[in-house]
Amino acid sequence: MSVEKFFANIDLLRCPVCGAAFSRFENALRCKSGHTFDPSRKGWLNLMPNAKPSRYDAALFEARRRVLEAGFYDGVIRTIRAAVPNGAAVVLDAGCGDGTFTKALASGVTLGLDSAKDAITLAARGGNSILWTVGDLTRIPLKDGAVDVILNLFSPAHYAEFRRVLKQDGLLLKLVPRSGYLAEIRALIGQSAYSNEAVVSHLAEQFHLIDRIRVTEPFALTEAQSRDFLAMTPLTFDVETDALDASALKSITIDVELLIARA
Repeated sequence: MSVEKFFANIDLLRCPVCGAAFSRFENALRCKSGHTFDPSRKGWLNLMPNAKPSRYDAALFEARRRVLEAGFYDGVIRTIRAAVPNGAAVVLDAGCGDGTFTKALASGVTLGLDSAKDAITLAARGGNSILWTVGDLTRIPLKDGAVDVILNLFSPAHYAEFRRVLKQDGLLLKLVPRSGYLAEIRALIGQSAYSNEAVVSHLAEQFHLIDRIRVTEPFALTEAQSRDFLAMTPLTFDVETDALDASALKSITIDVELLIARA
């Protein structure tokens, strides 16, 4: 199953080098130009052979997985799930990270795409039917018009590629932080307040923005959970987190907005 799922859905995929269709060659995917890619027996496929090292490493994704599995984002997941149309045949999670959101929101054939190999290998653990793929958001290895729904959750976007791979009536669900998101961490490290209006305005220039749904919820934290939050966010990329007093982070605010749009 771990390898065969890619061959079962080979008609969705295209070569990331030349854009040609794939055919099966023994246990590999090969395009007419001879570019060949071997799915891992652990259930993932690398379609970004020249990927550069990422600051999003295994430790970050492990911490993020623990935070998500602890339920801090359950309300967010329910909101997104309600926005995914019933019967969506093909769903792409563009920038899927460790795949926890992807697994909770999977519908029909689901592909989790991320440029971080550490994230994709973590997502594929345990085996499942999702097509976990290391790939480039600026050159998505999917055919034109292949996707019903794109999930773009806390991740950069490439709207030209999103339009290309979406079906004519396809839907984009983009999750962005609001001003209160992880405000306690911002205060702890001395960062100023955040506004997402530039991100929303840019999306509205590229897609038809249908709806904006805000989800806000405060939570109390244990010290272990505080350390996971500090480890899982790019807010602390340039901060020596070991020097921070995690015990001072006693609560956290999840404050996000789901943007629903069509091309």
